[in-house]
Amino acid sequence: MTLRVWLWLGTALNAIVLLPAAFMAFSAIGFAFSSAQGTASFVALLFAALPVFCVLAPYTAWRIHRKRPRDLNAAIAMAAPLVYAAFLVALLLWN
Repeated sequence: MTLRVWLWLGTALNAIVLLPAAFMAFSAIGFAFSSAQGTASFVALLFAALPVFCVLAPYTAWRIHRKRPRDLNAAIAMAAPLVYAAFLVALLLWN
């Protein structure tokens, strides 16, 4: 498969991850407001960053691909939100 196909697949995956990520971010921010602990605010900040990554990563990847069509950094930029989402799931499960 070509890099363009991988970019389209990554864009679709980031769009699918965006809605649950936004829901988790709003829930974490609501929990941080109701909790008096400082760690809750830090975790809310971690979860609030994921929807931003899901929006900015496809934009950045397509911009990289437009300037340098054979550069694999576009695919790496597209995978960054998915790796970050896996990190957040691991944080929730093992903490």
